[in-house]
Amino acid sequence: MTDKTMTRRNFVGAAAVAVPVAAVLAGRTAVAQDKPKLDVNDPVAKALMYVEDAAKVDVAKVPTFKAGSNCANCAQVPAGSTGAWIPCNAFPGKVVSAKGWCSAWVAKPA
Repeated sequence: MTDKTMTRRNFVGAAAVAVPVAAVLAGRTAVAQDKPKLDVNDPVAKALMYVEDAAKVDVAKVPTFKAGSNCANCAQVPAGSTGAWIPCNAFPGKVVSAKGWCSAWVAKPA
């Protein structure tokens, strides 16, 4: 009987933590989706050589590009950001393509 009571308590305790965490993460994604997508013709985007698909980076023009780098694995993107379009500190108030890349790219710390 004690084991069942503890199991229920553990479940209720875990649910009490999991539900608010899920709500916060869902809210972060919703906030990102409410922001406008960065236009590749935006002056700042052009200055930072932003592209919506890192596979299309012209390596001849951008020798600093590292294969495998993209917005999804950049330190400029706030932790926990998910989805096809994500917020980026280099472009405040806008979202960037997770597959994109720009010259502000910095590897996320390990």
